Amino acid sequence: MGFPLHYTSKCFPKHDAAGDRFNDERLTLLGNSWNVTVVVWLLGQLCGRLGLCATPTPQAAVALTAPGGNHRLQSWLIRPPLQQRVGKPLPADHAAEESLVKKLCGFISVRGEDLMVAGASEPVLKYQRLRATIPSRLWRWRTVCGWAWRSPEHINVLELRAALACLRWRVEKRQVFNTKFVHLLDNMVVLDALARGRSSSRKMRRALLKTNALLLASGCQVVWAYVHTSINPADKPSRRPVKKKWVK
Repeated sequence: MGFPLHYTSKCFPKHDAAGDRFNDERLTLLGNSWNVTVVVWLLGQLCGRLGLCATPTPQAAVALTAPGGNHRLQSWLIRPPLQQRVGKPLPADHAAEESLVKKLCGFISVRGEDLMVAGASEPVLKYQRLRATIPSRLWRWRTVCGWAWRSPEHINVLELRAALACLRWRVEKRQVFNTKFVHLLDNMVVLDALARGRSSSRKMRRALLKTNALLLASGCQVVWAYVHTSINPADKPSRRPVKKKWVK
């Protein structure tokens, strides 16, 4: 249909985003919509005759809206290839991963708070209502710590404490100072609070102040980015029944 990956996943709240009812609703939304590739071709024929753009061929319209078919990084991130890695994992290419992070750091919003992903034809974003996910499989991941939360605190507080734990690992264990890096989060409330450095929630404020103090003391700058829960590599370790902490 030409829509970005996980485009309809926000039709239900996160705690209801599972089961047949959720999948039926997503299919209904797609069934009641237009095919993006067809719309691209139709508008291309009209705008091409008016001299507003080059007239696309049907094959060009398919290539532009196909997963992984766009050569521009912003658009490619929205529509990444659908094929998952199978068989033996590819060897880690640290240079390529670092280069990707540097490019992503250039996609921060005009307010300089968090990372915004948009198509090449869209204007510069000040905010993003439907946030596009960063494909986490562009990097290789390993679990350095993981444990199940036993505290009855709100999920937003727990997610914020998890981000703080990751930052402490970088600074205290890896001795990372004066560095700019990308951190992926699947909680929009926590992402916005961290991007702004403040929150009206008294429950979140304590962990947020610790995070701000650690960033200030280490000289680090974080570009907070959104990743969908289904592809978040940190989601499974947070449910680990046996505590696993600070692997070398």
